[in-house]
Amino acid sequence: MKNINYSEQFHKNGFVIIKDFFKINEIEAFEKSLMKTYSGFFKIKLNKKNIHKIISKLEYEGMYDLLYGALKKFIKTEPFKKASIRLTKYSQKLFNRKYKHANSGMAIGIKKSKRTAYKWHQEKPYYKSFSTIHYQFPILNSNNLKNGTMSVLSGSHNLGFIKKVDNYKLSKKSINSFVPKNIVNIKKKYPEKFINMNLKDILLFDENIIHRSNKNTSDKVRFAGIIRLREIK
Repeated sequence: MKNINYSEQFHKNGFVIIKDFFKINEIEAFEKSLMKTYSGFFKIKLNKKNIHKIISKLEYEGMYDLLYGALKKFIKTEPFKKASIRLTKYSQKLFNRKYKHANSGMAIGIKKSKRTAYKWHQEKPYYKSFSTIHYQFPILNSNNLKNGTMSVLSGSHNLGFIKKVDNYKLSKKSINSFVPKNIVNIKKKYPEKFINMNLKDILLFDENIIHRSNKNTSDKVRFAGIIRLREIK
């Protein structure tokens, strides 16, 4: 894995895909932990073949609390802890700044689910009091256009923190999406780039870049791990 130009690309575009960041054993640890955690929470033995069908079924049945409970437990497992430590060290070398772990998460994309697709927004409205950088990476399967991968408006981070927004909430079980009021004009100026990542790849993106998660049109659930770091001044 090479660091060459990653920092430069990040500052220029507001995002950069770091190829082959994770090792095979790290990917396997995430997959094993995913199956173990969700199996224990659902009281059903999950594997790579049935996990997509079972999670989709629970989503369609409105079992949002159960799904969210499993997610919250999973992001506290050892693979996330180890990845956050590694990313903290990596980020400090990449930017010559100090960071600490802010939180972890996971974006799930489920076919025909509006709840798991989010409108255009920045991360900054959620972390107003400090500066952050954000990482996202595929778990179990690659992230691509068909399964609703994240897309960004390349270069839009140069607009800074946009305070004039409309607050959208698709359901009581969804997060708020703070959509810039002038998003139509912004989209004309900054090109949309879809983030396609294979297993082992990781996306680094700026807190001010405008991005969204898209609708999953495939039969497989999209799992995207998230690790956020807070800059220490």
